[in-house]
Amino acid sequence: MESRNREISDRREAASRWKEIAKMETGLSPLDTPAGRARSDACVQVRLFLPLPNLVFDGMTKAETRDALTALVRKLELDSTDVMWSLHKGVPGGSEKYQRDQNLHLHISYRPRNDEGHKHRISIRREVISLREALGGWLQERGFPIDWKSVTQPGKRRHISPEKIAMAERGELLHSPKEQLQADLTLAKRFVAKLTREEARRILLELLRSEEAAFSRLEEEMASQGWSISRTRRGKRDTWILKDESGKELALRRILNCKEDEVHRLFMALQARDAEKAPSKEPSGMLQQQSEERAEPDKNGSEETTPEISRN
Repeated sequence: MESRNREISDRREAASRWKEIAKMETGLSPLDTPAGRARSDACVQVRLFLPLPNLVFDGMTKAETRDALTALVRKLELDSTDVMWSLHKGVPGGSEKYQRDQNLHLHISYRPRNDEGHKHRISIRREVISLREALGGWLQERGFPIDWKSVTQPGKRRHISPEKIAMAERGELLHSPKEQLQADLTLAKRFVAKLTREEARRILLELLRSEEAAFSRLEEEMASQGWSISRTRRGKRDTWILKDESGKELALRRILNCKEDEVHRLFMALQARDAEKAPSKEPSGMLQQQSEERAEPDKNGSEETTPEISRN
């Protein structure tokens, strides 16, 4: 939280500051700004919700993530005496019946009054467009493609609360037909994503067990499903991702339940199998060096093996 040019990192101190703001805005204590006036029904806090790509902070330390989020919040230019934000990781999990996907998102709360004491006139439509433009620019700087037409021309609001989605998941009917439809669509997307992860894991493990294990063979299997595999820059590191037919990206390390460097070594080994099957007439220095290493095992008798992956 940033309050009057100072930083607050303690939650209790932040809660105490918001209580002070509530008293000032509702007229129970004098304002701490040069101008402005209070009213009994004043707006004390404006809350924003920003969904984020699940891979945006891959490879970052906690300090780097904090700095990146601080830069994003300042990029929004909220012009307020007090701004507070909190990152919710939305860790995937749940029971076998009620699964939840990862849902990384940012909550921002700010006081709608600037340092001079002027209150904000809040226009939801204008705020949404300006927030999307700031968030889009911040994500583009980190390697994410942005559809700027959809950013500047947002459609109708289609958000539905997690509580109502949970009700629909339990089989309870929602009062609004539109909310019921949105909940059904959300649950269908989750189910498709779950099936995609399970099928991708099955294809990968079956290929690794076969004698035809190679990266080209893996690409063929994925292409037959309408999927693709690539290594993409996300946050501060390169990540192996699977992109389904709808364009949704899934991290392969989560599909295989292993670390990113293990996934990378695995795919490098599969690509080496392709090079062995179809060597070029003039092998590159890297391939030549690899062949020499295979011909001359390590003096200690140890051999490099491909990473093991849990098949449970």
